[in-house]
Amino acid sequence: MNPVTMRLKRLLLNRHTLFLAGLYLYLRLTDPLIEWTPGVWRMEIPLMLYFFFVWNAWVRESRWQPVIAAGFMAVPYLVHDYYFLRFFRIPKINDLAQIPELIAVLGPTGNLMLIAAFGAVAYLLVAFLRFSWRAALLSIPGVIILALPFVHPLSYIQMFSAFSYELIHYATVVNVEKNGRLATALYNEAKRRDTFSHIDQYRDISQLNLTLPPDLEKPEKANGRNVHLIVMEGFLDPTLLKGLPQSIRPVHPDLTRLLGNRQGLSVSPVFGGYTSQAEFEVLCGVPAYQEFDEIEFNVFSGAETYCLPRILHRLGYHTMASNGFKPDFFNTIPAYRGLGFDAVYFSKEYTPTEETYLTKGEDQDNKYFFDADMFTQNLAFVKQRMADKKPFLNYVLTVYGHFPFELGNRVGPMLFKETGLPWDLERIVNQHHYRSKALADYLKQLLALDPHSLIVLVSDHLPPLEGGFETYNRFGYLQPEISDRFHRNRFIVFRDGQVETHPVFYHYNIYRMILDYVTNQEYCKVKSCDFGYPLPKDALRDDYRILMGLASRH
Repeated sequence: MNPVTMRLKRLLLNRHTLFLAGLYLYLRLTDPLIEWTPGVWRMEIPLMLYFFFVWNAWVRESRWQPVIAAGFMAVPYLVHDYYFLRFFRIPKINDLAQIPELIAVLGPTGNLMLIAAFGAVAYLLVAFLRFSWRAALLSIPGVIILALPFVHPLSYIQMFSAFSYELIHYATVVNVEKNGRLATALYNEAKRRDTFSHIDQYRDISQLNLTLPPDLEKPEKANGRNVHLIVMEGFLDPTLLKGLPQSIRPVHPDLTRLLGNRQGLSVSPVFGGYTSQAEFEVLCGVPAYQEFDEIEFNVFSGAETYCLPRILHRLGYHTMASNGFKPDFFNTIPAYRGLGFDAVYFSKEYTPTEETYLTKGEDQDNKYFFDADMFTQNLAFVKQRMADKKPFLNYVLTVYGHFPFELGNRVGPMLFKETGLPWDLERIVNQHHYRSKALADYLKQLLALDPHSLIVLVSDHLPPLEGGFETYNRFGYLQPEISDRFHRNRFIVFRDGQVETHPVFYHYNIYRMILDYVTNQEYCKVKSCDFGYPLPKDALRDDYRILMGLASRH
């Protein structure tokens, strides 16, 4: 072999060139999952090549050295893209704080898989890593790059702005397309930390546009009618899946007779998970911009903020929350305290030392409280509250319908089975039959018990099917041309016993609907109530910041 050929072979067939080719191929093959743009050559690909070079220095020399080094690089990429495929949003570094919640909901099989994955990575680290001063010296620039967003976020933001192909402020996924996964993840963390460092300046409640004038924030200004606000976990209406087989019609006739076609849709801030984000919007009246944390409730310290429960309390209402799941999820206890609930109830099984009317009872085999059992107990509690002759907010958060969508022992058999139907969607349509029956019973009894009230029901988000939004595409969820269709959820409203239709709403406008109702439409005379669609994205950002500033005080 002549020298030129040998040099060419070394150039084209060395481990770094092969890694670059593999990375390029992966990025092209995952388009359109995350669209490929040439911008990733500016930061992402140089960063990945550098870290591959560093990993090679840390891994013991063997024929497997480049494979193991590449494997360490591949893991975060695969996790990133699986998360995006499953939940239709870009993961961020701060999402690692949700690992305890992930462990709690995965179940034994999922946790075994998670342990196996971590175990495999740990084994590779122990078996193949070596220490060398050369590797340590080579790692210094990488350590600085990885640490900068945490220790001096503004410097990383400035560096990212200078070197990025294009900085997009309104869409995280576009930033990833333009600048790459790793570089953007670090930028998002730097931006979050920098923004949070300025939260003190957002604590002047006099600058909050949402505040009611003093003459309206009085008990005598409220009509004293009760409000029932129900947020249902992953309540997917199968009638919106146009591609379901004709043999599958799971909606219970009782709900169809009660509602007919008078149901609307409301736009949630999330897809596939993070229920508390939907709660935040419904209860605080602003979009969940995620400026200070991926989960707004994580910022709540228990300090008073100006949200719906506290406003209704000032209007003379007793405000109570009934939550079907564990109190340690999503920082719920400090968040509910800061929101202004007078009383919070979880099931006895999760809060054995606290007073509560909720108990899972016979449903011990399923950690997700069956809707019918929760609704039945809530109805009895509502009856007690009505006897007190004081108006109240009855806020209910259900949990049945959570992944992995098990029917549990409180419902009947699987009624709908179809070849080719994904396992998770099959479970969901069967759950829906029993859930829609439970919901119809609850609404009918609630209407009979409290006809002159406002009843608002909305789903927190669409459930996270294994195939992500591709499964929703396959089975025709709404029309493809609707840009936010994966955020649209069922929305049901009864005003003084009469069902209303709202074609497209926003979760954060439920707040305004409720305040307008209890003040006999005085609220929307004083405050702007734009219930239209679409609405300007940043119109409420200043109020959002002030609410978060108030909520985070210590």
